[in-house]
Amino acid sequence: MLVVEEYCFYIQYFAMRKKLPDFRPVTRGELRRIWAEHPEMRRLVLEVERYRRVMAEIDGLYKSTHEAWRHKVGGNLVALHQLQALMAAERYRGADG
Repeated sequence: MLVVEEYCFYIQYFAMRKKLPDFRPVTRGELRRIWAEHPEMRRLVLEVERYRRVMAEIDGLYKSTHEAWRHKVGGNLVALHQLQALMAAERYRGADG
């Protein structure tokens, strides 16, 4: 059984590192249409919406952490700025109003 578990870990770890192809984000309008026209896909629509809300929450936590760091220590923390850049890219990638 251990061999199977090691194999599964290997597949999950290395397969997930592969870069995704570029694609246009799903808009809110498209999600609404999918929800209305394809009830069997509602769980997937909920997953996308949940992901977007989690990303917004992470962004808020980033802002709190950044403010506390600058207040207590001063200066900037490189990892926080990298996180901010990643969050901004993701937020604006999926922005459709």
